Amino acid sequence: MIDIVLCASGSDEVRIVHDLATDRHPVARVVRRCADLAETLAVTAAGIGDVVLLDVTVRGLGRDVLAAMIRDAAVVGMRPADAPESTSLGLRHMVPVDAPVDEILAAVEAAVLGEQEDTEAWVQEAQTAEPGAQGRLIAVWGPVGAPGRSTIAVNLAAEAAAAGRETTLVDADTYGPAQSQMLGVLDEAPGLVAAARAHDRDTLDEETMDSLLPLVQPRLRLLSGIGVPGRWAELRRTTLEGVWGALARRGELVIADVAAVLEEDEELSYDTAAPQRNAAAISALEVADAVIAVVTADPVSITRLLRDQARLAELGVSELHVIVNRVGAPVPGDRLRELIGSRLPLDSLTLLPDDPVACRTAAWDGALLSESAPRSALRRGLRDLAASPAVQGEDPAGASRTAPAQAAPGSR
Repeated sequence: MIDIVLCASGSDEVRIVHDLATDRHPVARVVRRCADLAETLAVTAAGIGDVVLLDVTVRGLGRDVLAAMIRDAAVVGMRPADAPESTSLGLRHMVPVDAPVDEILAAVEAAVLGEQEDTEAWVQEAQTAEPGAQGRLIAVWGPVGAPGRSTIAVNLAAEAAAAGRETTLVDADTYGPAQSQMLGVLDEAPGLVAAARAHDRDTLDEETMDSLLPLVQPRLRLLSGIGVPGRWAELRRTTLEGVWGALARRGELVIADVAAVLEEDEELSYDTAAPQRNAAAISALEVADAVIAVVTADPVSITRLLRDQARLAELGVSELHVIVNRVGAPVPGDRLRELIGSRLPLDSLTLLPDDPVACRTAAWDGALLSESAPRSALRRGLRDLAASPAVQGEDPAGASRTAPAQAAPGSR
């Protein structure tokens, strides 16, 4: 006898329970009728039931929830007639919610007896990008201490777009999202949250992604951040990985502004699967083609970068470019190059001058440096960096990775 945990709407639930109860040759029985998704999760976690018969339109259902549920029981999805065809969430077993009881029982038996899969088999395989369609993802990161990550990210993205490259800027900072304000976007919506939710519901297609990427400058689109930092829990690791993949398949340059903190210590506070405050930064660094690390020209910021070297290696960062921001007297550039290049394996080192007036003007005007201070040395440095292999991804002839004992390349 197969024990079924049922989570369906009222009329469908009554019909299924009645049909199973009046079956002359019962192979399954309903052992629990759940009112919502939370109760269903609690029941399966307690070890009740062999299979969950689940309406896929139930509120709150997504890939992470299904992953937790499938660890404890098989799952058969039921799709209402008016639900989008794509609302399957990758489930192996799916039936119409109004299917006759024989069809439902066949799916239940297949899930429990005939086609038992491992707990990760339900996950859809990543889509393979067409040759030449894979975009370049750059994560702009830096150690704690406000070294200027957001300013660097937005201006690099704008300069790349101005140079003719289709570019998407992603505000993935879960501590201090600011890109909408820096670009002067008045009607801000939590685009990253919406994209993550759409992927979780298996509806993040090209049309949906386009709707979440408003054009803020010619060839520059913005995927806005979470708005209020308290919404960080809505960004799950698995859904973010899907968002990065969807962005990469557009074939554009993607520049992601991420937060500084990279710890994964949620398991210390949770007995179950925990949301990760730093999931956005960690997932971006793991999948990024290149990481631009921004530090300020002071010993505290540089020391923090050097101490994070091991963590960056753990996350698989293989192409690292360092920007030393706010360079000025009394520390000469040669000393900074020697100090960082001799201790950190990196691909390039760029020094950017300190220009507080230009940055403050741009911030108060909600403008880019190319608009508020087009002739400033800081803007010229960012424009040159946006055209360099660090951003464009071109492999310069004869280029070689900077070894720890060598000096890094000079500033641009």
